[in-house]
Amino acid sequence: MTETPFKLATVHAGRTPFVVMVIDDRGWSLNGVYKAWRQGKRGGALVGVTSIRLMLDDWAPNFEALCDMANFVAAGHALPELTVDMDAIRYLPPILGPGKMMYAAANYGGHIREMVEAGTAKTDEERANMLDRDKARVRPYSFLKAASCLSGAYDDIVIPPDTSKVDWEVELALAIGCTGKRIAAEHAMDHVAGFMTTNDISARDWNMREDWPTLRTDWFGGKSHDTFAPMGPYFVPSAFVPDYRDLRLTLKVSGETKQDGVAGEMVFSVEEQVEHCSTLVTLDPGDIISTGTPEGVGHAAGTYLKAGDVVETEVEGLGAQRNNVVAENVIP
Repeated sequence: MTETPFKLATVHAGRTPFVVMVIDDRGWSLNGVYKAWRQGKRGGALVGVTSIRLMLDDWAPNFEALCDMANFVAAGHALPELTVDMDAIRYLPPILGPGKMMYAAANYGGHIREMVEAGTAKTDEERANMLDRDKARVRPYSFLKAASCLSGAYDDIVIPPDTSKVDWEVELALAIGCTGKRIAAEHAMDHVAGFMTTNDISARDWNMREDWPTLRTDWFGGKSHDTFAPMGPYFVPSAFVPDYRDLRLTLKVSGETKQDGVAGEMVFSVEEQVEHCSTLVTLDPGDIISTGTPEGVGHAAGTYLKAGDVVETEVEGLGAQRNNVVAENVIP
């Protein structure tokens, strides 16, 4: 285990994305550190140095190499010119081009209750079913979100012209670091490479389709608009997260706190969600699972995002986002 905790970020200062290793809030060009580390003959190769996504393909040995590189930097062996001006770069989503993005619905008790009270359930039977989280009866509910809706931690959230109910959901996201199918919950964390902050932006008037009363829900239309998945700024290896259950999730809209919860309040744990998702599909390196949101979404109070709002989203220890809300510029 490294004595030097680090975070990774995918950024660009021009045309080509690159990876930054962040140690004590100071950024270092990972490629530059890697070359200096190799010249010092301190270790072997790091596969995929230019991409967190590629590093996840061989995560166990790559993480070992990254730990040694972090110690190399902490010991003063990296030259100052390898530092990155973190105010002069744009943060991209940490994992570019994930294979699958799986999201948990209704996974915090408080959020379930507020959605029931907001009228999501239409009958007494539906309300009872939503509120019943008996794990002997209820399995996790997962949906897919298009990878094209990923955006950076400081990018704009763009409101499409055909929705008036754009909502927020702070969530803890995880990235898979090794392939698995039908993973038992007790082995799930062996497959989790790291964690990220994310915001599952939702168009509620698309999510619940009044024009399709029989089908009712449209998860693709409600969740996958461009910019509806700000992620990052950092990818934090799971080895540096002692217990994800202790992580605090907060979200503010224009300075007003809307959500404030703890990951330990999940109905289905990270381990149970990995187990569930891996019964449906093979989990591959770079796949993302987002684990649900605590109470405090706008839909519960009938308030939604509008152009001019500023959304601040944070998962403790994983980094904070700040996104301006803008209207889509529709060209006739």
